[in-house]
Amino acid sequence: MAPPGAAHLNLTVGGLLATGGAVGYFKAGSIPSLVGGLGCGALMVSSGVIVEHDPQAAFILGTGTSGVLTAGMLPRFLKTKKMMPTGAVAALGSLALAYNGFQLTRWWDPASLPFTSKR
Repeated sequence: MAPPGAAHLNLTVGGLLATGGAVGYFKAGSIPSLVGGLGCGALMVSSGVIVEHDPQAAFILGTGTSGVLTAGMLPRFLKTKKMMPTGAVAALGSLALAYNGFQLTRWWDPASLPFTSKR
């Protein structure tokens, strides 16, 4: 069983991403911000919701989502040096990636993955 607090970071990050995507859309009319923020936010919230029932799947989802988020935003931040929104999202993604990656190492069980041979 995953610790009760293990979902908090992913739920918070998911809420921040969804809110940021909506703000980006309403302030600048940015459809990519809306789609990216709501999409990544929904995936992070989903990982937070399932962590109690299947921590390995939750942290795989959280690691993958935050990895894609960081890979997409960190190069933009390094190019533009603008803290808002690219720097903030890159930092949020990096924090979530580190946390989920660490948690995944604690819950990793390759034998329980689907499509693996059960010898």
